Amino acid sequence: MQEHRERAINLCGSNASPPNRERVTSYSDTKVTHPSRRLILSYQPHAMEKVVQCSKIAHRHAAKRLSKELDHLEKGKSWSRKRDSLRIRGDNHALIVTARKERAEAWSRGILAPRRDVGDKAKTHGALSLYSFNLPDRHPRSLPKWYWVSEGDRVVVTKGREKGKIAEVEEVQREKGAVRLKGVNVADVAVPSWVNQRDKTGKDSVQPIAIMVPIEDVRLVYPLPDPATGKLRDVVIEKLTCVNREWDKVKKEWDQGMRAVPGTNTLIPWPEVIEPEFQDHEDDTLRRSVDEVTHTPLLLNWPMPASVIDELRNKYSKFRTRHSYEFTQKIEAQAAKEEQRKDLHLTMRTPLQELAEVRRKAKAAESRELTDEQLAKIGEVMASEAAKRGKVASVPA
Repeated sequence: MQEHRERAINLCGSNASPPNRERVTSYSDTKVTHPSRRLILSYQPHAMEKVVQCSKIAHRHAAKRLSKELDHLEKGKSWSRKRDSLRIRGDNHALIVTARKERAEAWSRGILAPRRDVGDKAKTHGALSLYSFNLPDRHPRSLPKWYWVSEGDRVVVTKGREKGKIAEVEEVQREKGAVRLKGVNVADVAVPSWVNQRDKTGKDSVQPIAIMVPIEDVRLVYPLPDPATGKLRDVVIEKLTCVNREWDKVKKEWDQGMRAVPGTNTLIPWPEVIEPEFQDHEDDTLRRSVDEVTHTPLLLNWPMPASVIDELRNKYSKFRTRHSYEFTQKIEAQAAKEEQRKDLHLTMRTPLQELAEVRRKAKAAESRELTDEQLAKIGEVMASEAAKRGKVASVPA
């Protein structure tokens, strides 16, 4: 097409101003499909590629469904946390209001005040409920990303009625962001009878239990040497940072790392973990039987039968990405058969269809070269259009 335009311009004469070739070229590019695009449109995927694409689509759909289920589960947990928090706060508030009314009534009536530690509340009067004495679970965003305290640490309480007391940490609950201290913040809790029967403890219906303390209300206490005397003394550490923290690939979580005092080179070791002692029984497996090597993998043999993959996942599952050689050959044979069926209509043509095919091939083989008269006429039209554009552009000046 570009050669035809150049010939038309030459036949029209040198006095004619040439048109904007850049615009003509861009117009031609928009009309003619790019070869790469034509290749992409005519590309037919391989038979096994279709199977792999279907597997990828199934994985994406399954991931979307799993994401929606996890989102729904997280919303349910959030609603449950909010409901428990409101219930615990309401119960504690109602308990405080009731205790104030009873105290005012006992003060005003004196010896005529009714006794409340009788009947069903003979042993549980004044005790907290087992379902409302603990702290509610906190939202994951409000929880600390790293817990600097562990079981066995000594901490000091900085807020509340037990402020200033030093105690040992018995339990760390990460869902609540709180710790349970030994002998601190203890309250009488009314334990239902069915709990004692289930645990077979034989304890009373009212038991002293330590209430959880938020982790923000405690500080670590650790003995450090005095710079003046060199003797060890308990020091309240206001803040700790985490160093040398690594990602555990097996558990897929961060390890505890090491505790350090900011601005110093002082490392605070974690408390020693006492391994539990297990009692041996006759049915236990011996250690030598566990350490005995019963299988040696070799590079020349399969570590397991090839049919194990079919047992782990259905042979025709849409999520499967590994297929056997027989299955691959079967899919390719089906694709070849379908490809052959596409050309069957060419063998069932009528005489008119065959004549139309012959004419189409002959017409495609004919050369479509333009004559000199046609090119000259095209050049004149292009030159006149260019002259008109030049006149219109010179009017405003």
